[in-house]
Amino acid sequence: MKLFVRTHVVYAVLAVLSCVPSIKAQNNAIQDQAPHAPITFNYKAVNYPGASATLAYAINNSSEIVGYYTGAGCSQTSCGFSLLKGTFTTIECALENATDVFDISNTGEIIGTYSFFGGVHGFIWEGNGSCFDIVDPLGPAETEAWGVNKSGQIVGRYINSSSIYQGFEYDNGTYTTISCQGWTNTRAYGINDAGVIVGDVFNSTSGPFSGFTYKSGTCTTFNYPNATSTYGRGINNKNQITGLYQNSTGTFGFGAQGSTFVSISYPASTATLAYHANDHATVAGFYSDTSAVTHGFTAAP
Repeated sequence: MKLFVRTHVVYAVLAVLSCVPSIKAQNNAIQDQAPHAPITFNYKAVNYPGASATLAYAINNSSEIVGYYTGAGCSQTSCGFSLLKGTFTTIECALENATDVFDISNTGEIIGTYSFFGGVHGFIWEGNGSCFDIVDPLGPAETEAWGVNKSGQIVGRYINSSSIYQGFEYDNGTYTTISCQGWTNTRAYGINDAGVIVGDVFNSTSGPFSGFTYKSGTCTTFNYPNATSTYGRGINNKNQITGLYQNSTGTFGFGAQGSTFVSISYPASTATLAYHANDHATVAGFYSDTSAVTHGFTAAP
C-alpha cells in the first residue's frame, strides 16, 4: 500500500487505514525494540472554518500550525494554511492547481508543494501568492519539499528519469541527493537544526518501508517494534522523531527517542497520521473520523 499522501489521493489512503501513534529516534540503530509505557496526550482538533477536509503537518516553537485544506472557498483543489493564535491565513501559490503546505521553521519559513498541469514542484512561500520554485536540477516532473530548519535547509524527494524516488537537500541554491546505500528508493521528509535528516526507504512501492536517519553521509534505518512498515516524517532539535507505521491491525502514528517508542491515536478516530513536532514534543498531524472526514490535530504529551 502506498502512503504518498497528496490532495488527490488522501481519501483513498485514509479509506484503508485503521489506527494510530507518534514521536522520535536519534542517529543510532533502532530495530524492533519493545515499546515503553503509554504516554498521555492532550489532543486538539484543527479545522479550517467551513472546510471539507483539514490536514495539519507541522507546528513550530511559536505554536504556529501549517497544513492544507479543501473546500471553504479555496480557489484551487487544495489551499495551504497557517494557524496562529486562533487566526487562519490562507496560502496559495498563484495560478496553480493545488497548494499543499508541509512544514514551518522556527523562524517562520514555510515550505510545501504545488501542483499544476504538467508536474509537481516544491516551493518556499514568499507571501502574496508568490512561491519560489524548488526543482531538482535534473528537471523531473515531480519534486516535493517536505522539511525545513531554521537555517533554511530544505529536504524532500524527487523522481528521477528511472522513476526512482531520491531524497534531496536544498541549501542556498545547492542541491544534494540523499540516498541510502542498499535501498532502491529514498525519500527525505524532515530536518532539524543540526542537519539530521529523516525519511523512509524501500525497494518496492508496495513495501515494506523502513524509517531512516541521515547525517554526514551516514544512513541508519529503524523500525517501529513489530511493524510491517515504518515511515519517518519529522525530527525536532531534541532528536525526537515522528512518523507513522503499519502492523497487522492498521496504520498508526509514532514517536520515538532513542529506543523509546510511543503511540498517538486521536480519540474515536479510524486513522491517525503524525508528521512534524516542535521542540516541546507537540505533534501535528491529521486523522479520519467514523464519517470518513479528515481533520487536523495537535497532540501535546
